[in-house]
Amino acid sequence: MQEFNTRQLSLGAAGMRGVVGAGLTPGVASDFAAAYATLGFEAPILVGVDPRTSSEMLKAAVISALSGGGCEVVDGGILTAGMMHCLIPRLGFGGGILITGGHQAAGWNALIPLTADGSYFEALRQRDLFDLYHGRGFRYAPPRAIPDVRPLSEEELELYWEFLAGELDIAAISAAKLRLVGDFCNGAGAAYSKRFAELLGISLIAVNDTPSGVIPRDPEPRPRSESPIRSIIAPLGAAAGLVFNRDLSRMGVVTDSGEPLSEELTYPLVADYLLSRVPAGSRIVTNVCSTRTLDDIAARHGCRIEKCRVGQASVVDAMRSLGAVACGEGCGSFTTGSLLGFDGFLMAGLLLESVAVRGKPVSEQVRELPRYHVVKLTIPCNSPHAYQQLRLLKREFDEEAMVDETDGIRFDWPDGFLSLRLASTDALLRLISESRTPELAEERAWRVRVIWERLGS
Repeated sequence: MQEFNTRQLSLGAAGMRGVVGAGLTPGVASDFAAAYATLGFEAPILVGVDPRTSSEMLKAAVISALSGGGCEVVDGGILTAGMMHCLIPRLGFGGGILITGGHQAAGWNALIPLTADGSYFEALRQRDLFDLYHGRGFRYAPPRAIPDVRPLSEEELELYWEFLAGELDIAAISAAKLRLVGDFCNGAGAAYSKRFAELLGISLIAVNDTPSGVIPRDPEPRPRSESPIRSIIAPLGAAAGLVFNRDLSRMGVVTDSGEPLSEELTYPLVADYLLSRVPAGSRIVTNVCSTRTLDDIAARHGCRIEKCRVGQASVVDAMRSLGAVACGEGCGSFTTGSLLGFDGFLMAGLLLESVAVRGKPVSEQVRELPRYHVVKLTIPCNSPHAYQQLRLLKREFDEEAMVDETDGIRFDWPDGFLSLRLASTDALLRLISESRTPELAEERAWRVRVIWERLGS
């Protein structure tokens, strides 16, 4: 029997997520969509899904509520996160709702609300949405004013591929005659893998490429989910192996030599290429607990790195407000200033472009990166005094390290950092310890666990 988190439904920066049936029900989804519709939209709303077994059920509830609220709805069917972020502003839609479990395990799903520019809701608009949801003060249209629902047309979807072609050096990628292994986890990206390969002129060996509710592995791109394909990369002569989550918003990389990389390195690997093409002084954005490799890369190219709170909405909003050339997080996600959201096809295309333009295989590019050892832990935290414990724990390190309280607490030493953050949707303390040596990263993580348990006793 699958064990679910006790927090079976939660609202956060990326909308609503939960365990289907136990927390996320059609009624709950309907209320959330009704609250969204009550915000008021003149232009159509795009609805897309990750092909989980619950997505069609939730889509029916969402579309019904949006229509009942007077919104014209465009049913996009299976769409990746990047397609949603791209098509909403280019087609002049008023916003959208993406139904996707993303990197979550089977049994989970989520409703992610998007704005007219394709980005996530900023904090104030998000608060308005949640207030409407909790207050149930929904607006409903009279029967004669309920609009029809129409499907997204092939011509409209083609705008996404035109966007992608404009962002990538297709000629260089195609001329390099690259081979790629891609694991799409039977998610939304699986529906478009062949079209992607045709656009770039690459040979694609697709794994788990049947869009369905069957989730064949851990959907989160990490070394453990990358390992199953590592043995076939070198024999096939592939430039890389790429492992995606279900909605194609996260990507893990296996090098041409078969090394599964930490998800922390996805963004730095491509950032090194991107920053080589922009003026010195350009900015990139990441969150406060992403790898220091990014700091080193920014310094290498004479660029500035800006840190913000954790979360896709936070880093995208910071990129937009600062005019940065790229943003991303250590979960295997990044984007450029041309797209206000994360898109696995764009990420994959830029990685392949770096191989084609530089003439360097991925393994060689990785060797040129500053590398750190990372320990990531989640510590159960059911204490009502968790924030007080975090304050007390701060005293254990603040005399020996620099302290940053942008999001949780981060301690910086010359040779690494330690990030401690209470999860917003789970009863967990998230710990990231990074250092030049694995022994020191482990020692700092172990030290926190001992102190945390002592403070909670």
